[in-house]
Order: sequence, then C-alpha cells, then structure tokens
Amino acid sequence: MRDDPTRLAEQTSSVLRHVVFLLRRTVAGQPITSQQYGVLGSLEHGPRRMTALAEEHGVQLPTMTVQINRLEDAGLVARGSDPADARVRTVELTGEGRERLLAVRQARVAYLTQELSALTEDERTALAAALPVLAKLGRS
Repeated sequence: MRDDPTRLAEQTSSVLRHVVFLLRRTVAGQPITSQQYGVLGSLEHGPRRMTALAEEHGVQLPTMTVQINRLEDAGLVARGSDPADARVRTVELTGEGRERLLAVRQARVAYLTQELSALTEDERTALAAALPVLAKLGRS
C-alpha cells in the first residue's frame, strides 16, 4: 500500500498543501501576496519573459500581467525588452524587490527553523532524506 502511486499522490498533495499554508502564514498581513512573492522568486536570477513567468506559475498571460502591474506599481519589478527581440517584454527585480524577497525568505527560514527545532533528530533526518525526492518532483 505504501508504494501505491495514487495513494502516495493523495498524501503528498495533502501534506504539501499544509506546508504551503504554513509558509504563507509567515507573510500574512503583508501588502504583497504569497503568489506575488512567488513571482519575485522567479525573477531572482535575472530578467524573464512574461510568457515564461505565466507558464511557470500556471496562469494565463493576462493574469500574470495583472500581477506584474501590481508589483511594478509597488516598485518591486521593472519591465524591459529582450535585447534579441525588442517586441518581447521582460520583467526583472528592482533593488527594493530583491530586498523584499530576501526579507520574506529570511522570515520563512526563521519560522521553519523554529518549527523544525520541535522535531526529533530522527524526524529531521527523515525530512532531509525526503528533500531530494521532493526536489525531483518539483522539476517534473
């Protein structure tokens, strides 16, 4: 029963949903939503095309455009053009956007550190062993 893919998928989905909620609580009450922080994280390594961002986040381009407009209004991202094709719109983090992303990441790590400290050493070892598998799922 443990290796039944459907049952494992149900359990994984449920557990990950709760972990996401746990992480969202660290930014509750902030002017930027968790989804918008996700977009900032997608821009961490440099400018991205709007279409690539929409695809990565599983939304339509108009939905991503609304998110980017809000982030741009907040001074957290800036629009640009692709040097290879001026018709292509790109988005990149501003300095303030990078600082906000780092602050959220630090808050999440601090919160998780506190929560993980309450686990036993064996539980932390089990979690550490599961991380490469979860990372592999995330790259699918």
